[in-house]
Amino acid sequence: MAAAVALATGVLAPLQRHAADALVRLGATRAPEPPAGVPDVAVVALDAQSLRAYPAWPWPRRLYAEAIRRLDAAGAKVVAFDIDFSTPREPADDEALRAALASSGRVVLAAFRQRTPLPDGSEIEVASLPTAALASAAAREGSVLVPVEDDGIVRYAPRTSLIAGARVASLASATLDLARGESGLASDLPALRLDYRRIRPAFPVIPIVDVIDGRFDPREVAGRVVLVGATAAEFQDLWPTPLGPARPGVMIQAVAYRTLASEIAGERGLRAPEIPAQLALAAGLALVGGVGGIGSHRKRIGVLAALALSTGAAAAAGALFAGLLLDPVLPAVVLGAQYVLGLEGLQRRFGRRLHERELSLSALFRVGEATQGSAATGGLELALSLLGDVAQADAVALLRARPEAAEAALDEARIEWRRRGEDAPAESIGDTELALRVLTDRHMRVFEGTRPGGRSRGGLAVYLPLYTDETRVGVLVVERKDPSPLDEVQLRTIATVGAQIALFAENVRLIEGLRATLDASVAAIATAIEARDGYTEAHCRRLATFSGIMAERLGLKEAEFEAVRLGALLHDVGKIGIRDEVLLKPGRLSPAERRDMQRHPDIGCRIISGIQGLRPTTVDCVLHHHEWWNGGGYPRGLSGEAIPLGARIVAVVDVWDALSTDRPYKRALPKAEVRAHLEKLKGVQFDPAMVDLFLRILDEEGEEMRSLIASPARAQE
Repeated sequence: MAAAVALATGVLAPLQRHAADALVRLGATRAPEPPAGVPDVAVVALDAQSLRAYPAWPWPRRLYAEAIRRLDAAGAKVVAFDIDFSTPREPADDEALRAALASSGRVVLAAFRQRTPLPDGSEIEVASLPTAALASAAAREGSVLVPVEDDGIVRYAPRTSLIAGARVASLASATLDLARGESGLASDLPALRLDYRRIRPAFPVIPIVDVIDGRFDPREVAGRVVLVGATAAEFQDLWPTPLGPARPGVMIQAVAYRTLASEIAGERGLRAPEIPAQLALAAGLALVGGVGGIGSHRKRIGVLAALALSTGAAAAAGALFAGLLLDPVLPAVVLGAQYVLGLEGLQRRFGRRLHERELSLSALFRVGEATQGSAATGGLELALSLLGDVAQADAVALLRARPEAAEAALDEARIEWRRRGEDAPAESIGDTELALRVLTDRHMRVFEGTRPGGRSRGGLAVYLPLYTDETRVGVLVVERKDPSPLDEVQLRTIATVGAQIALFAENVRLIEGLRATLDASVAAIATAIEARDGYTEAHCRRLATFSGIMAERLGLKEAEFEAVRLGALLHDVGKIGIRDEVLLKPGRLSPAERRDMQRHPDIGCRIISGIQGLRPTTVDCVLHHHEWWNGGGYPRGLSGEAIPLGARIVAVVDVWDALSTDRPYKRALPKAEVRAHLEKLKGVQFDPAMVDLFLRILDEEGEEMRSLIASPARAQE
């Protein structure tokens, strides 16, 4: 049931996508050969070398005409251009290209659509089609549109696209159809999952300047379809793929062509099991893990580990040998839940046996309570004090181990407890060298009369190595001045309490890991916001940095400082729920669109409220960063100091950053105008004290802060 809910809600979708991408990268190490009987592909690239040879851009179209003639003469099967020919240029050059297209009869030209803003703030969708003269001479037209998923990755390609009211085959489809002499593919087929394994074996990549000048080997294009497109970074036609680095659009078109070619040849491409199959696998793992894990805790862990390894091996083998993307995330969640439930069951059984057999039940129970829901270090200190009372000890210490080290090793962290009224001696509790030996041989050691390390202070000391399964947790040291030997019950109590402390200490370590994961998840959410609203690239990260500086200057405690920083990082997360036509609109919003946009603080609040570990201050920053000091903001109309402090900080930095950076609908304002704008809105939109503090920081650290908002230059045709 939990697996079905996870799939239905899509809560695991980001992890599943990244896992599938990892399997694609693994599968790409053993790429299938291009299918026989279908022409393979070569790429002619508008690369940096070609731009240096012909630096004046846009190029005269006679150069493309010469490239077509050279490729035809070399025996190219089809030539397809991923280049915009929608605007007329020099008539003589256009005629030269038209003549080359007509003479060849085997050239496909690119078609696409794009949004264009109008002066009144609205926008229209403009189709970019080859000019009428070029279109009439070309053999076909093909759409170069590829969808980018919400995490910024290109994984699919449409087989057809609607451009200017007409259905246009993709560039890969049109090229393959022309090469095979077919009329076209059906438009109702589902989108094509790009088989990135087929980026290997590497297809020939030839600089277009070498083609124009005749300096290439004709064998590299003979009998192949040739895709012509930009690879130079100046064109910014780069798209992230599951393979990692961003790749030029023409390379993605080449992968799409090979994917279609393999499909035509009857070969199986990348695919993922259907949802019923995923649920069946999760149910099977749960059943096997539940039945096979009956018995000891060690057996249960062994069964779950074997299932996890088997699932991972099956996923790797499927990607390597069959192009099957088995989802490892859902099985891992199912097995992890079984482990947690089994661990809780083990703890309950362990507690019942102690209740029946130990005279020190009450003390053990108190230790268990101390470790339930306590703060990490505080809970351990309380557990040590309870153990000290039970063992009548004068001092107890937990010397933490480094579980990641290959050999037994202790780190610098230790937790100590001393009986009230005891003066702390100069030396720490326990001997580090002896503790390391005990941790290595995994046996309890009791020293009576002479203290460890040769110190002749009398008394007694117990050294107990702490492990959870095979994970080293540390060494528990119990010292007391009374040299009387400990009886069996006391020793067993120390060992039992030590086991509980080991479990709790390991849980503390895992919780710290989860906190690190939370930080990484928040960063990933911020990345998703920036990917959705691309023109504010790095906006959230800058706000986190600058708001953190203000929070630090205000003397906030570390926890509140971090909460404000996270709130700034997540302040616009609600924009994920705003429609693209509103969020990405470059012009002025209409009243209805403005009301729609003003929903994003409430949407963001709902999104992050369920994240465990976020402080209320973080939620306040997301919900209230558009409130005004005079009460004229939204979404609650708060005013003055009723607006949470973190939100007042973020509000000032948010507006400063927006005014200081370029946007599609405006240029960045000069810094003097930005400063004047903030001064003008003191007591109206902003808390005057926050504005004054921010401007002081700007005076002291302004150049460094401005260097962080400098936008990279964008190459244009």
